[in-house]
Amino acid sequence: MKTSLPVHDVPPFQADRVALRPLQLQNIHTHFRWNNDPELNRLDSEVPYEEESFGAFKTRFEQMCDTPSPSHRNFEIHARDDEQLIGVAFATNISAHNRHARIGVTIGDRDYWGRGYGRTSMELLLAFCFDALELHRVSAEVFEYHTAWRDLVEGMGFRREGVLREHLWRDGQYWDKEVYGLLKTTFQASALEVDPRPLAGMEE
Repeated sequence: MKTSLPVHDVPPFQADRVALRPLQLQNIHTHFRWNNDPELNRLDSEVPYEEESFGAFKTRFEQMCDTPSPSHRNFEIHARDDEQLIGVAFATNISAHNRHARIGVTIGDRDYWGRGYGRTSMELLLAFCFDALELHRVSAEVFEYHTAWRDLVEGMGFRREGVLREHLWRDGQYWDKEVYGLLKTTFQASALEVDPRPLAGMEE
């Protein structure tokens, strides 16, 4: 692989509309607010919503910033026109040997919903996974009721590979969890102009 683990040493990517930056402790209050948002939890987490204290979240967030796992890469999504922090993205379960990972994108700032930032962030994250990490495959999980995320994943060329039937209990009923996969050979990185240079302050 061109870029060896640990993954947190890999410089972030940026495009014309968004940049993927490392987690910043100075943004902890925004992350804390999203963490305790019941709607975001419903869309992105299998764990039932339970409000977390700031102290507990601070301990966990500091560890994510300071000592990230080599098999997990967390990003902040920033809109480049105003540098606003608008969401988060991640690649997890990264296997250097098998060259695969699971990914996800969440636009936490509702002012940026429905404006294409999710798709651009996904394109950028895929470019990071396939170009910088030289992964062969990535996967994404879709909750049956999260149709917007399914539309985005399918629009990016992912193929549905399986269904975990009635995997989630939400809103008084069971829902399926669908598993999607995308291979590097089907990813068209040329669809997005990506600047692989380190962002300001990230030069080695």
